[in-house]
Amino acid sequence: MNLFANGSEKVVLKAMGRAINKAVTIAEILKRKLSLHQDNCLTSSEIIDVFEPLEEGLDLVESKRYVSCMTITLSTTDTYINKNSIGYQPPLSAEEIRADIDHTTANN
Repeated sequence: MNLFANGSEKVVLKAMGRAINKAVTIAEILKRKLSLHQDNCLTSSEIIDVFEPLEEGLDLVESKRYVSCMTITLSTTDTYINKNSIGYQPPLSAEEIRADIDHTTANN
């Protein structure tokens, strides 16, 4: 929220694998405090792990895996957002935005 308060119009959250749910949670909290346009992009990356043997004379072992990646772009204006993107979400209505909620004490 400090970035938007300091004049930034755009914030990009990037996450891979199990961290994706944290990025989505952060984006949802920000959207409920500020009127933000959102664009989501899902991709995957191939990761190759190379294991060197501890004993001499053995071959390298390579393991390929694909990891999901997510990019969430949040913007106060639609300048940085492609509204025709399949991952576009418009800002929430004024009734849905609650800047006065303190999430740290909501569960107490």
